[in-house]
Amino acid sequence: MRALKNLFVLIVIVAVLAGGGIAALRIARQRPSSPEEIKPNLMAVSAAGIYVYAARVGSKVILFDTGADPAGSTIDTALGALRAGRGDVSDIFLTHGHGDHTAGAAGLSGARVHIGQGDVALAEGKAPPDSLVARIMAKALAAPPVSVSNPMSGVVVADLGEGKSVKALPMPGHTPGSYAFFYDGVLFAGDTILLKQGRLDRGPSFFDGNSDEAKSSILSLKQQLTGADVSVVCTGHGGCTPVGLGRSMLDDFVSRLGG
Repeated sequence: MRALKNLFVLIVIVAVLAGGGIAALRIARQRPSSPEEIKPNLMAVSAAGIYVYAARVGSKVILFDTGADPAGSTIDTALGALRAGRGDVSDIFLTHGHGDHTAGAAGLSGARVHIGQGDVALAEGKAPPDSLVARIMAKALAAPPVSVSNPMSGVVVADLGEGKSVKALPMPGHTPGSYAFFYDGVLFAGDTILLKQGRLDRGPSFFDGNSDEAKSSILSLKQQLTGADVSVVCTGHGGCTPVGLGRSMLDDFVSRLGG
């Protein structure tokens, strides 16, 4: 039954794209939302349902994902809300290598780009996505290749100065090199976790390279975040949990998965 449902959704996606959905998606990705303050010095902006998060760290700005627009309109909106420009971006942390999360990085050549080793070839345009649906979306978006400066393996802690750091947690499954990032009490989960109808959940499995592995990665968060004060969980599609409810909503999600 699940396989039939996924096949039906795939057929619908193909039909929509063939019927003009590609043009609509490309237009939508150039129309960013108004910036939303998640907490002081941390902004969220979305376009076509795809989120970019920007955080000010002293005189610098870091980004978590860069959206689907190669022109970087979503990024510019987020930077403007922080009274910053593109030259202030020091680091980009990509949750995974799908083009709807990497496209804007092409316009930020001065920034360090951090991504899981398993997704380097995908982000650089040298390998296709594992999932058939993701391959179709990649064709539709035609995201430019990313120049990766900081490939990651295992748990990595990136020191940002100003007493701040980003802890990178491997989360393979959605893509081989998927990561979650923990920064200043906020967990950036990419597409491995979705926020919908007021609770955290899994994204559609037909976008995953390995759905079972993605589930295992989510279950591993309980151990990886032991003792961490997770105030907010921010997702690639759906936005963020309310401030202060991140840990309880994440624990509820993990328990529903069997963890």
